Amino acid sequence: MRHQGFSFIELVIVMVVIGLLTVTALPLFINIIYQAKQAAIETISGHFATAVISARSQWEADGRPRNADNNIVNYDGSVLKLTPSITTRSRGIGYPFGLLTSPTKDVEQLTVQDCVDLMAHLLQIPPPVTVLITDVATGKYVFFATVESQSTDKLCRYYQLALANSNRSGAINVTAGHSFTYIPAQGRVEVNLHKKKD
Repeated sequence: MRHQGFSFIELVIVMVVIGLLTVTALPLFINIIYQAKQAAIETISGHFATAVISARSQWEADGRPRNADNNIVNYDGSVLKLTPSITTRSRGIGYPFGLLTSPTKDVEQLTVQDCVDLMAHLLQIPPPVTVLITDVATGKYVFFATVESQSTDKLCRYYQLALANSNRSGAINVTAGHSFTYIPAQGRVEVNLHKKKD
């Protein structure tokens, strides 16, 4: 009994078929990964927006408590500072902008630590957030937080690190991915999706 292997022609045909499958399936797979990352940022920002409204609702239900300087609410064991009554600087009342223990006195003095604290104390299972570029490369963090200004308002921006990329020198560009912003003075959460490069 003689064992025969595959002929050269059969091997070439198999390789061509595998190549064609790869060429058609790889772009679909990459698109699915991109869509999953987009869905993830939309989901987290949605949870964050719901938590902001829940904290405000809790404040209303508690009778709008305040201390000497700020409106405050005990939200799931975390005491949060809330935006004051409507003024020229704040167009929304009762939206969280920091922990009671934060040195930040006013929503216009918002710090990046306030942004990290908001993510950690508003969500029940918060994703890890960092503010240090050196932490990004460790892979332990899901978001990179910054404080930015938009018009007259300070805002927290949370960059999704899943789409962060490195340039030729090896420096990581954390702003390359999707992000969402939270504007405490307005109580508004907005998703910012980067266009996919084809």
